[in-house]
Amino acid sequence: MSRQSTTRPRILAGLALSALAIGVAAGLWQAQVLAPPPLVRPKTPVPSVLPTITVELPVPPQADPDADGIKIATFLGNETRSFYGVGPVPERLEVLWKARIGGGTTGGTGKRSAEASATGGMVTWYGTGWTGQPALVREGGRLFLLVGGFDHGLRKIDAETGKTVWRYEYDDVIKGSPAVIADPSAPDDPSRYLVMTGSRRGFPRSITAPDIAPFRGVWYATGEEAWRLPVPHTRSYSRDADGSALVLGPHAIVGVESGHLYRIDPFATQPWQGHRSPHILKQALLLGDKRSASHGGNLVLESSPVLLGDRVYVASGAGHVYGLDADTLEVEWDFYIGSDLDGTVVATDDGKLLVPVEKQYIRGHGGVLLLDPSKPPSEAVVWFFPTGDRAFADWQGGVIGSCSVNDAYDPDRSRPRLAAFSAIDGHLYVVARDETASLTVDGPDGEHGLATPVLVYKDDIGGSISTPIIVDDHIVAAGYGNTVNVYRISYGPPDGGGVTLSTRSGARVSVRVERVARFTGGGTYESTPIVWQGRIYIGSRDGYFYCLGGR
Repeated sequence: MSRQSTTRPRILAGLALSALAIGVAAGLWQAQVLAPPPLVRPKTPVPSVLPTITVELPVPPQADPDADGIKIATFLGNETRSFYGVGPVPERLEVLWKARIGGGTTGGTGKRSAEASATGGMVTWYGTGWTGQPALVREGGRLFLLVGGFDHGLRKIDAETGKTVWRYEYDDVIKGSPAVIADPSAPDDPSRYLVMTGSRRGFPRSITAPDIAPFRGVWYATGEEAWRLPVPHTRSYSRDADGSALVLGPHAIVGVESGHLYRIDPFATQPWQGHRSPHILKQALLLGDKRSASHGGNLVLESSPVLLGDRVYVASGAGHVYGLDADTLEVEWDFYIGSDLDGTVVATDDGKLLVPVEKQYIRGHGGVLLLDPSKPPSEAVVWFFPTGDRAFADWQGGVIGSCSVNDAYDPDRSRPRLAAFSAIDGHLYVVARDETASLTVDGPDGEHGLATPVLVYKDDIGGSISTPIIVDDHIVAAGYGNTVNVYRISYGPPDGGGVTLSTRSGARVSVRVERVARFTGGGTYESTPIVWQGRIYIGSRDGYFYCLGGR
């Protein structure tokens, strides 16, 4: 895994016990939901300081929240990583239930090498971690969560009661987010749903062991294993699986930390090492080039792939954002940043990519890049928002989680395009995607004169690697300070005391953000939450998974 991944056992164990001692404060935001998204995005160009290309997005299957089916299919919801749940978002936060996850052992990391940690130094982590967002299915009118935990368990949990329906045992801790796919031969039959997620490789097993297969398919109905996807040994120093699968019809695109990106058929399998493995249709090996020599073996692919147009984009720990043909997985576009890239790229409804950048292996700051992949990589930067440097755990700054956007929550085009993210420097940021400030900034590698977006809101919430989510007109964010915060986004007439921005339809509105609720309890939070009809669901490092809301 990346440095962030290989050091996380020490970070998780240490911070879970000492977050208060190191004075880390965190926040969780939440959002209220409006009507479901329209069938397609309007094609009318949006007046903006920046040129925009409007992309049609089909109505998601989640649009009817009361219908049975897969509601949140993968990390950050859908193929563009832009759907985070259905409101309303609660502004009163009480514990409605909590489910015990417990803890499990994994290889110790930190200053020791990944290979050294394979033979000793086992540690115990508790609860859920990065990215740790649950998937959600409605079956027979009842909601069920799919949750991976540090106890080595993948669980199906009744979302009303918090009771575990079944638990499947992995060989190691689970850090990623489950993805759920429907069998194309029986798309409405929950007994044919598959839950796909990965774990660390299975410590204390050696990095060279021939039977490492941490990414697996489990039947949603029974919790029985369907298959295991082997992870090869490469120049990368990891064979874990942190990323969440991208579901594309009957197939899935899966990245693993050896650097491989696969297109698989999850419902066609063959024998492997006494188990079954899915049919691999296409594959690519993404380990960077000679510019990543300073990374050593830190070339891991731990982010989740995203779909924009006919390309799949994925960030690599080797310092690249790759654009690959969605069918053949041939690299067609390669944007080099140079940093260890951990977070998942998010595709926007105007055809751009939001890329979180960690502060490592680069001269400048980490932060967030907005890229236009319709242009050559040398011309693709739209803007860069730098975040502050900060020595926190084993990080030096930047953004480890991902961004969220309000694209799915503006059906009447009355809102500006917004993005939210949390940084290692301790702050939650909300920025305007379409409008840039009068000043310019230096880029991640010291490039001069880059545009930077208008800052809408900034709050000191402590260090965080969790992704804040925007649902309707709320934000929910969590981090290393034992708190979950809900923020409300409000809109008023221009110059109404907030930050004045243009909406998608060209009107000018004043935007204000304020915190309206805070839950203090549990442990530290590394996982990303979801919202569904008045409830916030999130796992904590204290060994529990929480359902929060008003009674």
